[in-house]
Amino acid sequence: MTDSPIVPKPSWVQRTWVPKPSRLAKPEDRLAFERVASFRRSDGESGLAEKTKLLREGDLVAASLGKLESSSNLILGRGMNYIAHTVLDYGHLDLVIKDPAGSDELVLFTCMTKEGVNIERRLKDLGNRDWDVYRLKNWDRVDRDRLYEFVQVGLERGNNTETYDNFSAIGFWNANLKPKNKGDIGGGYICSTVVVSALYYAGVELDNMRNSSYVDLVSPKQVVTSKGRFFRRENRLSTSTD
Repeated sequence: MTDSPIVPKPSWVQRTWVPKPSRLAKPEDRLAFERVASFRRSDGESGLAEKTKLLREGDLVAASLGKLESSSNLILGRGMNYIAHTVLDYGHLDLVIKDPAGSDELVLFTCMTKEGVNIERRLKDLGNRDWDVYRLKNWDRVDRDRLYEFVQVGLERGNNTETYDNFSAIGFWNANLKPKNKGDIGGGYICSTVVVSALYYAGVELDNMRNSSYVDLVSPKQVVTSKGRFFRRENRLSTSTD
């Protein structure tokens, strides 16, 4: 399991035959993420408060732990989630959104091993890992109505311990990364694929996710370093009920 460009994966064979969305898009529709902030636990509480003030709706927070720390936690049996932190540059990914409950508070949308799809963590909870913030240029191009529709349906159907897919976490397969209606939103997510799927549902297609998603690890680093395109559907909101 790796997100290194040096190590080949079977899905790469398919990718060579699938055009990159960014290359097919008009120049004004092309997109990329930019790293805009970083936090290290050595920055302390004051540093955390300072850096979280910089976060906006739509930011991606890619988190990491030291290899020694994460491998020790894995050996001690403290959780399968430490596998990703042990072998990848980034072991976890959050999407910053506004609380769907209606407050102006920013929350972290993700999928975790025990909680499934959730928004339980707040910005103040980011102090236990090192992280970098990646921002999508032209965030106003994202269809927020569809984004929050995905979040709502994802929470209704995926907020349980069965949602997180360990086989996806090691790259055997993934959930539907290109959902078109509410019926396509289900389980089988990990932290990175639930973000990719939510963005696609809202009109963001990423180059690194253009294959069918079988035998392929979708890592947080692949997401934040990907280029892509904005696209808009004819029907702004899904008309499918299930």
